[in-house]
Amino acid sequence: MLKEEVRIKIRSELYEVEESLFSDLPEDEDEIAEAIAEAVADGEGEKDILEINSLGSYSFDGERITISYDETEGTGMEGSVTSVTFLKDAPEIVSMVREGTVSATLVFEEGKRHHCIYNTPIMPFEICVRTKKVVNRLDINGSLELDYIIEIRGAKAERTRFYMQVLK
Repeated sequence: MLKEEVRIKIRSELYEVEESLFSDLPEDEDEIAEAIAEAVADGEGEKDILEINSLGSYSFDGERITISYDETEGTGMEGSVTSVTFLKDAPEIVSMVREGTVSATLVFEEGKRHHCIYNTPIMPFEICVRTKKVVNRLDINGSLELDYIIEIRGAKAERTRFYMQVLK
């Protein structure tokens, strides 16, 4: 198993969204894409930007690539470790696992919607993640781009554009 320390740069852009992801969406993928496009206009509205520079680890066990890093106070998840993981033969499906003071497993698969439980010290929340785009080049040039909408049931949704660069 290969494991090495790496530098990680992350930039997240967050936008508020009005559309609910828990409601029934059309079955047709084109109609779903249109519904999401209407819910989130590119470049419109206010956005919050979060940038992180951190040390982390890169590991490869022959099948799975995992990049792990400690969350910071700036993310609101201090005390948690985040691991971004995927199978080398299936880079289009990326999991983000958080463990610690908050915990969850988010699955990003372009054009798909996944539900999960987000555990916090106060209480668990059901969340829905709808992935618009996955550009995973972590095994080639150390970059990952995710564009997704996440909603906590009963609260406003956010669209996130997540960019990660791993420097060995």
